[in-house]
Amino acid sequence: MPKIENEEEGLRWQLGVWDRMSPIYLREVDNRFTEVVDGVIRRGALRPGQQVLDLGTGTGSVAVKAASLVSSGENVTALDIGPEMLGIARRRAAGLGLGNITFLEGRAEEIPVHPGRFEVVLASLSLMYVIDRATTAHEIARA
Repeated sequence: MPKIENEEEGLRWQLGVWDRMSPIYLREVDNRFTEVVDGVIRRGALRPGQQVLDLGTGTGSVAVKAASLVSSGENVTALDIGPEMLGIARRRAAGLGLGNITFLEGRAEEIPVHPGRFEVVLASLSLMYVIDRATTAHEIARA
């Protein structure tokens, strides 16, 4: 099977898993990774006004914490392949009154933003699921 078919098949499989897993993830998994999320935020050394990309936002744990550190405006972009996960992240941010997060559906291999858009890219528990790591590394550098 050609590479592109394998990637498309892998992506379809991942989307199916994450869409089914979304409510369980929020209820059962998110709380277990609080220390990991806090560590990612700490290492990001975020400052007010910075433009931040949360790559593989999932339920939005990192994006929500980042949004409170970088102030108002549209400073945080939360990207995920799963529409169900993004829905949870949107509702979570809205429930906290956070209006400075933009949510985008997309892949790490094709980050849908202009080059040089971000000063900080955060990724908590997401890069291990990327299908094409070399392309992702180039996309992160470009973004």
